[in-house]
Amino acid sequence: MSEQHTTRKKQNIIRFPASPRERRRLLRENKDPRVRLTGTLRTVSGWLLVCGALLFLLTNFRLFLPSSIRSFAEYAAAGLQRREGDITAINYENSTFADGALFQSGLAYADSDALYLARPGSVTSMKYSLGYAAPVVETTDDYVLVYDRGGMQAALTNSAGPTAELTLGSPILTGSVGRNGRFALVTDEQGYRTAVSVYASDGSEVFKYQSSEYYICAAGLSPDGNTLAALAFQQNGVALDSHVLFYNLSNGDLIADAVLADALGIKVYYLENGTATVLCDDGLYLVRRNGEAERILTVAASDLISVAASRDALAFATRSYEGGARCDLYLLRNGKLSEPRGLEEEPSALAVSGAGVAALSASGVSVYNTGLVPQWSNADAVGARRLLLTDDGIVYALYTRNARLFTAHSERSEEIADDK
Repeated sequence: MSEQHTTRKKQNIIRFPASPRERRRLLRENKDPRVRLTGTLRTVSGWLLVCGALLFLLTNFRLFLPSSIRSFAEYAAAGLQRREGDITAINYENSTFADGALFQSGLAYADSDALYLARPGSVTSMKYSLGYAAPVVETTDDYVLVYDRGGMQAALTNSAGPTAELTLGSPILTGSVGRNGRFALVTDEQGYRTAVSVYASDGSEVFKYQSSEYYICAAGLSPDGNTLAALAFQQNGVALDSHVLFYNLSNGDLIADAVLADALGIKVYYLENGTATVLCDDGLYLVRRNGEAERILTVAASDLISVAASRDALAFATRSYEGGARCDLYLLRNGKLSEPRGLEEEPSALAVSGAGVAALSASGVSVYNTGLVPQWSNADAVGARRLLLTDDGIVYALYTRNARLFTAHSERSEEIADDK
């Protein structure tokens, strides 16, 4: 009895084929429709996975280039080099810097060798090799634009690494970046006087304007990255007229051409309220996208001491010829120019943000709120090369070898009495 029972059990065993092709055939020909459906879905999923992998490799082949692999190794090494330090300072990797700007919760700074993203405590979160002669850094909330002024290279990066790397055929004069990652570069072209090009965050060109009629000296992107304001000048007899050319980047159309007669444009700033603020040799102009232009302050270029801009404000200091003040501090916000605040010392640098204005002088740093009412000062900030001011009121003083952070609660910070 027991032998027959054992034999019956052995006869009921179904041996699954060892060949994958035969197994697939059995699944396709199975009498149970659920099994057939499962087998079909398994095959389709496998092919979709293969196609997805091939598409990823085709669209991101640059990730596997030797330069990209080398950059990834540098980022990993930089991330591993976290070290404890003074949280009120950022020590530069090479004890020098060429330019810097606020980025996220820290500082993006560059020297001739590399671009660094660093946070207080001397924590370097990213390093990107450059080799630029004169690097310039521009930032938004999520992107860092670095270009070689007078050179032909530029790059756009975020906190994870570069998204665009360009080598142009003409020297770069200046640049600008928008919140969505679009960036503009003004170049000195052969055969033309100058040109301005706008690129997407991946480095593809979306717009280019070049003309022998105008000399483009600066350009600004709107915060949303959809409009370009090109500042150019044109000879009109013996005089020079500046033009602010607004272009719609979605279709390349010229929106407006605002003429600033007998004025030489120096710099254009595109603010959050949708107006372009143009600094000229005879004063400050507000230019709207419909082409309307208004001079809101008359001041000679020789009397301009210092200028600083942020997304929604512009601060500048001019020499004063009235009263006992040595210079006047102005703040332009939301299209409105403040009354001047008289300063006893000429600022060597200014910084502006949503918190107000910071001014650096021989006595240290002084901070004013958005109404230019003095708040606090700190004498330890003397000798800095540049100032940066965060929206929550932290002052970054950039020195040759490091950056130091100052607040109203720092040691030796003192309240300023408003004598006005």
